[in-house]
Amino acid sequence: MSMLAGEINNQISAGRKTIEHSFGEMKDLDIRKVPPPTLVAAGFVTAIVAVGIVGWMVYRTRRRRTLVERLQSAIPDSVRDLPQGVRAQVKRAL
Repeated sequence: MSMLAGEINNQISAGRKTIEHSFGEMKDLDIRKVPPPTLVAAGFVTAIVAVGIVGWMVYRTRRRRTLVERLQSAIPDSVRDLPQGVRAQVKRAL
């Protein structure tokens, strides 16, 4: 039984040494803690563009449409697609 326990302890020690060695290598890696200035500038530009797009979308939804725009949206597409001759007759009738 002591042989089995000794083998287990040897495997555990080998695993610990491997982990310690890996930690030592990780500390040697050159990892930047501060992002480069170009990345920060790109983030700001992206944020400004996103805010601009959202502002434009809100403006478009809140803007009051003109009378012509409202009338055109009320007329079905099939009427707008009529040939010019039929349109002229309808306009004369009105």
